[in-house]
Formats: sequence, structure tokens, C-alpha cells
Amino acid sequence: MGGDVRPTLIVVTAHPDDEAFGFGGTLARYGWQRVRTVLVTLTDGAAGQTGGLVPQANLAARRQAELYHSARILGVSHVEQWGAPDGALNTVPPESLVARLLALFRAERPAVIATFGPEGGGNQHPDHQAASALVTAAWRRWREDAPQTRLAYITVAPSVAEQSDIPYSHAHVRVDISAALAVKRAAFYAHRTQKGDRAYYEAYQQAQGPFEWFHLVDETPPARWNDLFTNLPVQPKEAPITFLAEESE
Repeated sequence: MGGDVRPTLIVVTAHPDDEAFGFGGTLARYGWQRVRTVLVTLTDGAAGQTGGLVPQANLAARRQAELYHSARILGVSHVEQWGAPDGALNTVPPESLVARLLALFRAERPAVIATFGPEGGGNQHPDHQAASALVTAAWRRWREDAPQTRLAYITVAPSVAEQSDIPYSHAHVRVDISAALAVKRAAFYAHRTQKGDRAYYEAYQQAQGPFEWFHLVDETPPARWNDLFTNLPVQPKEAPITFLAEESE
């Protein structure tokens, strides 16, 4: 990776709506910076809320449509939904999913891969934890071919971690999503079946501030970084857009 190559960011989540709830600002921001953004959603979302909009039997198809709508709002370059059972991701033979992830990494050659931390990246959902383990295993194999590829776990603001009993991953990177907050909210609201979680989303984002926070696996920066691509050989083509007064243009 290097030269004039357009960098790629792959985000791997468990459920439709995870991409907006957790990673939406990062996906939008880096898309604006001409990064190729790839989203993989591992489950079909069939065990979620229906919002009274469809029968439970039709929920998977409805949530897939919502996922693609959300991804369009976020400007995601490429979306894949793999259809593993919602609520039972840890029952799928892990080697099959690790192999599939590894094949994707080899095809896309990402500079950065982002997923949940071992604790679930904001909660302790078993599917989130399973996704973390699967992606980490695939990344460790992929890193043998691409040692500079970075794995980032989404985590919570330090102030949130200090007040929680959950052992969150320490935040190394604070991604400014101030210019993408409305886009992120719109993407989450595109998941209309999950409208019962909107108050939870609003409270979560207020606690996070105008940022998304990440832990870098096997890396310890000397100071907190503001960019997932810091010190990598391939960089975004455009400067970030920010509405934060303390950030320079």
C-alpha cells in the first residue's frame, strides 16, 4: 500500500443498525475523505424488534432493506450482509466465517479494519463479542501478508468507561464526527423497525460527544490520535470536515 492508492476501511458488525449506531460517523467522515468504505454485517437481524411494521417472519428482509438504506445515507462504497443467525452468531462454525473474512481482506486490502472490542463495543451483546473474536482471528492471519494493516475496536469515551463496570478497551483514537452527527442520526433512524431504541441511541451519542472512539489492537500510541490512518503508509485524500471550534481548518 502506498503512493496514490485510495485507502480502504472495512467495518465488520453483527447486526443491521450497528453500522449507524456505532460506526456511522466514521463511515461518513472517511467516505467524504475519499476512503473506500466496506461494510460487512454478519447476521440477518431476524431476532430484532419489528416496530410493529412487519411480522417477525418478514423481519430479516425488512432489516436488509433498512441496512442498505442506512448505508446509502452514510455513503458506504460496498455493503455485504452474510445472513448468519441473529442472536446465535457464536453457533456458526467460526472457521468458515474467519476464512470468508480473510478472503475479503485479501481482496480489498484494507489499511484499517474496525469492529467491536471483546466486551462488545458499548455493550456485552454475545453477537458483538463473537464478531470481535472472528474479525480478530482473521486479521491476525491477514497481518502475516499485510503487517501494517490496523485493527481498531470501537469503544466508549473515557468518561463513560470510568463510570462503568464493563471492562472497555482503552481509547487510543478519537475520530471527530462533528460534521457527520446529523447524517449518523439519519442513518440510524432509517432502521425504522428499531425505533424503540432511538432514545437509547440519543443518550449514547450524547455521552460519546461529537466523536467515535477506538482502541488500536497491538498498538500503543504515545498520545491520543485523531485519525485511524495516522502513521500508515496510505492516507485519506481529503482533509476531514469538522465543526469543532478548537480544531483548525
